[in-house]
Amino acid sequence: MFLELTKKIGKPVCVALYAAFAALAAKKKPVPLIILFLMHASEYVLVGRKVAEENGISVPEGLAQCLAFGFTWWLPIKKS
Repeated sequence: MFLELTKKIGKPVCVALYAAFAALAAKKKPVPLIILFLMHASEYVLVGRKVAEENGISVPEGLAQCLAFGFTWWLPIKKS
């Protein structure tokens, strides 16, 4: 169930979070945006890089996907 939900709405939710946190950052409250970015960056180091390598995805593409969408891009690939 969670995996199906992730496939359907995961990426739009990530985009919405970035948009909301960017709006906060524009109002001089950048901490949520920084935390989201750092979480996604660490996620790439811990899991995303390995999933990308195993599936023939380049480092720049894997990093960009992880920074933009977090686990919602690699979880469906890893589980398939």
